[in-house]
Amino acid sequence: MQFFTERRCKRCYIQEDVENGITLDEKGICSLCRQAQEEREPDWMLLRNVFEDTIEKERGKGEKYDGVVMMSGGKDSAYLACTLRRKYGLRLIGFINDIHYEYSQTFEGAKNICDKLDMPLYVNRFDEDMMRKYFKFLFTSKELRDSGFGHVCNYCGRMMIRAAADFAKENGVPMVFSGHNPDQISGMGERYETDPTRIAKQNALRDMITQTVVDARELSEQRAPELMDKFPMELFPEGVKGVFMYQYFPYKPVEMMEYIKKEIDWKPMKTMSDTYIASGCKLAHLWIYLAYRNKTVNYVDKELSAQVRRGTLSKKLVKEFYENAYDSSEMIDEIVADLGIDSVEQLLED
Repeated sequence: MQFFTERRCKRCYIQEDVENGITLDEKGICSLCRQAQEEREPDWMLLRNVFEDTIEKERGKGEKYDGVVMMSGGKDSAYLACTLRRKYGLRLIGFINDIHYEYSQTFEGAKNICDKLDMPLYVNRFDEDMMRKYFKFLFTSKELRDSGFGHVCNYCGRMMIRAAADFAKENGVPMVFSGHNPDQISGMGERYETDPTRIAKQNALRDMITQTVVDARELSEQRAPELMDKFPMELFPEGVKGVFMYQYFPYKPVEMMEYIKKEIDWKPMKTMSDTYIASGCKLAHLWIYLAYRNKTVNYVDKELSAQVRRGTLSKKLVKEFYENAYDSSEMIDEIVADLGIDSVEQLLED
């Protein structure tokens, strides 16, 4: 991971990205930090009650399981599964997608978590050739992409959630639990809100996301009809309730990690940096590099800075994450070649 500018916020460490509205004032404080000071704290008691009412309403509807838990082996899915099993006593089955660009430790980590919690684990393996076509389509379709290439994760995330939801539907499981963090949930337009201003923002974002999916489906119909079902309009089919737990409770990643290390002997997957606070699949290294080349922040930058602003991560820890990031040059070359793309430069053309 590289910085394209030395101008970084003194509070949250994010880079200045004028083109995308992230600007520093005379004190070196970014516009995101200034905006955050004006936001109201959510009513956590109300949100917790909404979460607990939801799971109690659905509990017992499934013959064998109350919920499908999307697994990645990381801290978020580990803490999610541990909480649902140990605190709420739900009957769960783990579910992990294999998009063929994951690390082997992703599956090993997910299995270890499920074994510790006495949960079966289902591995959903997408067709490898289809995935290669899918990601090449996402990386090379200029009509869909943004300068930070975060669209790759956005579309892929929707595809994987829908796969888990379809699995739940087929097996009579009433709920799908996802470990997406608060910023990812908001970015999908799925955050449960009670504040009128926030509701309006989420509705506008949801409308925008709907349009991006429509655009992707139309482009796929023209160029790659076999990929159409990889762009679902809805995340959850009728009869399946999607539950994003981290929108209902304060998100405290450091405390979460300490808890799961103690409870289930969880070990971090260091796929991006020797300092673990985030991980990702192999494709993440490519789009992070492309964002850097386009001189724009990527969505990992935005998420980590948001967590610093909320006080859930320290600026020091985030700085260490970047300082100890891995050199991914070789992996980037391998991915580009595997996708059948001529070069990184091809992806940076206007």
